[in-house]
Amino acid sequence: MAAKGAAVIRRALCTAIAAAALHTTGLSQPGGDSARYARQPVPPPPAHERAPAVLRFLSPLLVPKVFQDCYLLREYVRSGELSALRHGHGDLYAVDCIFDRAMQICWDNEYEALLVSAFALMDHERFGVRLPVIGLVLWFPLTSEFRDEFSARVDSLPSHLYRDTPPGREGDRDKLQHFFGSAFLTALTESPAGADRFGLSIEWGEELFIVGGVNDARDVRANRQGERFALALLADPDARPSRYMTTEFPPPPDPSVLAPADTAR
Repeated sequence: MAAKGAAVIRRALCTAIAAAALHTTGLSQPGGDSARYARQPVPPPPAHERAPAVLRFLSPLLVPKVFQDCYLLREYVRSGELSALRHGHGDLYAVDCIFDRAMQICWDNEYEALLVSAFALMDHERFGVRLPVIGLVLWFPLTSEFRDEFSARVDSLPSHLYRDTPPGREGDRDKLQHFFGSAFLTALTESPAGADRFGLSIEWGEELFIVGGVNDARDVRANRQGERFALALLADPDARPSRYMTTEFPPPPDPSVLAPADTAR
């Protein structure tokens, strides 16, 4: 009962943190990175000693720490260290390293690591919402970075994630925010069906109300892959996000299936 109560408190605190966080916030060949990653053995992300359980629990309670952690992860994305890993092992490996660094920064709290990853990997500086009838557009910031910091980070985002990644520097870098955002919602609610419905409603609303937004089936695919990763992460803290970034289109989740974390309790 005590463990269950702690989990409920932790999820409630993460919900509050997510609301607060909304107020801040030579490459591999196109389409070939996932194939190269599957063919060649790569080392696991650098090993780190897991934080004590008390720190993992306290991590999301410290709201200023969440903002600092997001800043630190964004710095890592811009770093020469990650650039060297991308060039040496490819973009999928870089995604694994980014999330591994997020886990270190967040004291191995899976919920905060997913939240911080989603915000640190956003490729939009702001978004515009079209108000129906009157046609007014309201713009909302998604980051507090300076322009040069934002540009350097976005240029450093892993982008060649799938065999069907479109050509160009942008590639699929926008799929990272879909993947980790959906993973955070799934972990928070332990309900992949709820996260899936939320993601589908966002896609539907994006085309209608967001400036430049489109209802993209590949965004939905990234959402569902994030859901699967979250469930695996709750069961195994060493789960790697790259293993769920495939060209397979996952079916809608079965709401009757409990998350691994539920069945373990």
